Amino acid sequence: MLDWIAKMKVKRDILSSGKEFRTFMRYNRPYIKHYVVMTGLSGARAVLFAFEPLYLALIIDKVIIGGQSALLPGLVLSTILAVMGVGLLTFAESFMNSYVAEWQTRDIRSDYFKSLEEKSFGFFDSNAVGDLVSRATMDLQAVNNFAGNWPTSVTDSVFVVAACLLIMIPINPVLTLLTLAPMPLIMYLQFRQFTQVRPLFRKMMLILGKLGAYIQQNIIGMKNVRIFERETEMQDGFKQVESKYVETAISAGRVQAFYTPSPQTILQIGMTFVYVYGTSLLLGPNPILLVGSLILFATYMQRIVPQLNSFANVIGSWVNASASLERIEEIEDTPIDVRDSPNARDITIERGEVEFNNVNFGYTSGIDVLTNVSFKAEAGEKIAILGCTGSGKTSLINLIPRFYDVKSGSIKIDGVDVKEYKLASLQKQVGLVLQDVLLFTGTIYSNISLGKADATIEEVITAAKLARIHDFVDSLPDKYNSVVGERGITLSGGQKQRITIARAILTNPKILILDDSLSFVDARTEQEIQQALEEAMKGRTTFIIAQRLSTIKNADKIMVLQEGRVAEFGTHGELMAKAGLYKRVYETQFLEKTPSACGQEVP
Repeated sequence: MLDWIAKMKVKRDILSSGKEFRTFMRYNRPYIKHYVVMTGLSGARAVLFAFEPLYLALIIDKVIIGGQSALLPGLVLSTILAVMGVGLLTFAESFMNSYVAEWQTRDIRSDYFKSLEEKSFGFFDSNAVGDLVSRATMDLQAVNNFAGNWPTSVTDSVFVVAACLLIMIPINPVLTLLTLAPMPLIMYLQFRQFTQVRPLFRKMMLILGKLGAYIQQNIIGMKNVRIFERETEMQDGFKQVESKYVETAISAGRVQAFYTPSPQTILQIGMTFVYVYGTSLLLGPNPILLVGSLILFATYMQRIVPQLNSFANVIGSWVNASASLERIEEIEDTPIDVRDSPNARDITIERGEVEFNNVNFGYTSGIDVLTNVSFKAEAGEKIAILGCTGSGKTSLINLIPRFYDVKSGSIKIDGVDVKEYKLASLQKQVGLVLQDVLLFTGTIYSNISLGKADATIEEVITAAKLARIHDFVDSLPDKYNSVVGERGITLSGGQKQRITIARAILTNPKILILDDSLSFVDARTEQEIQQALEEAMKGRTTFIIAQRLSTIKNADKIMVLQEGRVAEFGTHGELMAKAGLYKRVYETQFLEKTPSACGQEVP
């Protein structure tokens, strides 16, 4: 039973590898002309590679033994030209092979990156960044190594062996057959190595992805690691993952160590029999083989061995490449949860009216984050959203631009279901300032104009003034051409936040979402930005998530979420008059020692 299961697993691995090879060959199609040229170069090289020892054999038989010294200059010149020709053809073939391999790897990497950009937000919630980066770097490098070797290794092996056999068979068919005898055993052993090593390499790539994710998380969170003195714990965790990789690599190395010398050993044994049999033909009472021919056979055997080893190395290289392609395809084949529906179209948001109708939503099956959420935001209204941590505030606003799809119910903008909008059209018309500030490495201008690539400097300055960041930028030596570091590391939290606000304002959206976007600014800066946003929010439907009631109490409507449900919805005055949850939260912040709705007490 166990043997049957093992055979079935091997069969699945072979079929899977076949699928990946088809994928790999699909990326070869644009470069067919290059492969035709490389094949021609390889064939010409193989002929010269086979002729070189033939000229040496003729020198031995015709010149040294036969005494035909007049043939020596021509044979020497032919040998030199053959050697030089092999060198030039090898250079041309290798260069073209490297050229094609790099462009082919670029195509695979581009498709992988494109697939990442098309993925839904739920995909990134469940996949570590470090692992995704590892697939685009380390896994692609394994594919590149194979792409850079397989054409020349395969064609050279085929043509060199064929050329040698075409010369060897007429000399002595039996001796040639003896030369070929070890080949089936060699190919069988290479197949066994492939089936045993491939699962181990797949596991190694998976662990490398986890290592990348672990390192990435620790780099990002290094300040917290240092503050809480967790260096030893983090190192121990890293060593545990690393140990699994080392153990798997050693297992793969053990298998390779067993099989790698096999082809060379078998061929050397085969060569011994060739020498023995060839000598008997040379020294018998009726010699039927010349000395030069025996040396020619020995030379060809020595040249066939590296070619077969090279072919075997290609198989080994494919083990790595196929495991890597499998991991890349795994990401590319992951279904996209949120995509344009068949009837989606470009729709211009004219008013910005937003309506939720019995919306239910959850990130995982069976667990709802929002339950029966229904409300209507009239065009141009400012809707403040308040609630404890985990109440569903961010989840709610993420549904408006369709970062996620509702589980049931519907969301309409201007009376049209958001699923009827093309995603690009919808998300372009919704301005978003997230709590997690992200700036890209580049200039301040490029960061503000991220959502509008053709924005003029005047438009960028106008948006920056509204976000109260222009004076700071104008004080810099390079002004809007000033370069910010990775994730905006050279700027303060408030400065980064104001740049993202300017970015959202620049797109002139009909719907504006501020997800706790004033959390990194002081009270004075908050007041300045609020004054600027009051003008910027005119004519726009705005959703504001904030922890400070002073920020949201002047909104047109206030929504209080509790455990994913709309607990209260109305104006500040209406909700205070109800003496419900909102009033208790309000008193928590402004009165001393009042129990909050989130189960905490403010001293």
